[in-house]
Amino acid sequence: MAEQSAPASAAEAAPPKKGLPVKTLAIMVIALVIEGVAISAVFMFSGKPAAVKADKIATSEAADGDKPVEKLVIADKFQNNRSGKTFLYDTEIYMVVQKKDEDKVDAQLDAMSAQIAADIATIFRRAEPAQLLEPTLATLTRQIKAVLDDRIGRDAEGKSMVQDVLMKKYTQFRVDAY
Repeated sequence: MAEQSAPASAAEAAPPKKGLPVKTLAIMVIALVIEGVAISAVFMFSGKPAAVKADKIATSEAADGDKPVEKLVIADKFQNNRSGKTFLYDTEIYMVVQKKDEDKVDAQLDAMSAQIAADIATIFRRAEPAQLLEPTLATLTRQIKAVLDDRIGRDAEGKSMVQDVLMKKYTQFRVDAY
């Protein structure tokens, strides 16, 4: 009898196995189907979105704002006598700015034209003969760009409005031919 009671107590101690929660799964499937039908109905009855048309004028103005524009800074003759001989440099100096900054730059050039001319003349007077004979004029253009950066200022983002300095005309003349 002891043998018969042991298997019976083991069967009573083990919990009965449960099957899948069919009711819960059915409720969830029904809820998902109802949600899908409701969302689909809303999209079907709301209509199509309006057609999108690009404003050609606005896009072309935005693209033109980043285009480079060359502005004449000064066309003048500057003197240098650092080599012991007096030379005159006939120059035309341009700067490259973005189209969107053109009005600000024009206003600053008009307001500070005498100061800019004096600063550039000082650069030429102080320049060493080797700097004036450089094939790319890198030293002069770098110094002139620094002056223009100081005088013209920076844009709203803090970047220099002057992108580059170009010396279109640069002709050297000896003045004291004795």
